[in-house]
Amino acid sequence: MQAANAWRAELAAALAPCSLTPAQFFVLSALLHTTRRRRRAPTQRQLSDRTGIDVNTTSQILRGLERRALVHRETQPGDTRAVAITLTTPGLQLARAAAREARALNRRYFADVEADPLLAVLSQLAADSQRRRARSKRTSRGAN
Repeated sequence: MQAANAWRAELAAALAPCSLTPAQFFVLSALLHTTRRRRRAPTQRQLSDRTGIDVNTTSQILRGLERRALVHRETQPGDTRAVAITLTTPGLQLARAAAREARALNRRYFADVEADPLLAVLSQLAADSQRRRARSKRTSRGAN
């Protein structure tokens, strides 16, 4: 936890010139990933799932990014509750700049760490967590 908190604090410092918090960066980064792969614009719920940020917090982050004209929300035809989120041109530029800062931080922060074993452990932890969350959701739905 100390290592994760230290990395997050350094990420916050690296993103300060971009006027972004780590959570805002995670949302912009997920949108940048979608844009680069030319995938369909994600919904707020999908962004929440991809970033691991709860839906209410994701909504608050998106409102702030929208006020700054970095993202655009558009109601989906056929489902007025589903809102697709896209980067605006300034949002795309900022997401790219912030991603460069984050990559530079990661190169410095993890310079003395063997990448392959670390990636394997982190991937395993993430997969285990995802399975537990999915199991928990199934269990809670069955209880209702």
